[in-house]
Amino acid sequence: MKHLMTGVVLALACTSAQAQEQASIGASGSGSGPYINGAQMADAANGSQEDFKFSVQTTGGYRDNLGLVLTDKVDVALNTLITLNSAYNQRGQYGDSPMAEDFKRLRYVFSFGAVPQNIFVREDSGITSLQEIKGHSFNINIPSSFTHGMNLKMLEAADIPLDSFDPGQVATGQVFDEIQNGIFVGGAHVYQLGLGNAQRLSATTPIRYLDVPEDVVSKMNEEYHGLLVPYEIPAGTYNGQDQAIKTFGLAQVIFTDENADEEMIYQFTKAFWENLEEMQSTNTSFANMTPDLGAKLYGVPMHPGAERYFKEIGAM
Repeated sequence: MKHLMTGVVLALACTSAQAQEQASIGASGSGSGPYINGAQMADAANGSQEDFKFSVQTTGGYRDNLGLVLTDKVDVALNTLITLNSAYNQRGQYGDSPMAEDFKRLRYVFSFGAVPQNIFVREDSGITSLQEIKGHSFNINIPSSFTHGMNLKMLEAADIPLDSFDPGQVATGQVFDEIQNGIFVGGAHVYQLGLGNAQRLSATTPIRYLDVPEDVVSKMNEEYHGLLVPYEIPAGTYNGQDQAIKTFGLAQVIFTDENADEEMIYQFTKAFWENLEEMQSTNTSFANMTPDLGAKLYGVPMHPGAERYFKEIGAM
């Protein structure tokens, strides 16, 4: 009888495990800010319910995430609000894409934070403003990245021609070592507040963070349909940074497609917001977020699973 009962328990356990559906979160490169955020979201969701097993997946980045969601390679993914909005509304390159019509299947889940544009230079360069990068070697990220394209728009808005400085083209993960070694005097990169690599650089090499002039942000927002948000890097975020830095931020979103399972999206959304305070205690990417901000719509339809949760808590 004892062996029979053990067999029954094991069978029930196996049945329960088999019933648990797998769900994937498309992030970015391993160890990147988006990957860390996705991993925390997966942990929160897995600890809050038992019907779905969430796992974070490495991807080629935010642009790749659009196709990965639409081809069912991942169930949900991270992106910038600007990219999601532009793709859904088929603006620019997204209107010319072979997948242009497919982009209408994209669905917004929620906004989870904002990440700042960081313009930083070696203090020994003598540079004190964006205009003063002229004549120097300054990194603007790899050409295939969203950040590179955005930096080109920023430079155009600031009236800084590409031929007025030596533009570097390395990824965010590499730029800190390149600046420390004197290859570049600085760079313009999007990364989360207090990023470890940025902290380490400022601890070993005197670094100055630069403001982005308001008129430059305003001109950029003409291109980005007002989707860039004001952002302030608090004083003391990095070693030697004694004053707050005024820049702009990119709202970060979770998205999916119209065919995503409603219950899965509901459970994922519920888990994130019910565990937000704990995640905020260890991750600045989620700072200052509230359900009301997370539920705000920006020109992309919300998935019914997320809408169900936000209506339940009175955020919609």
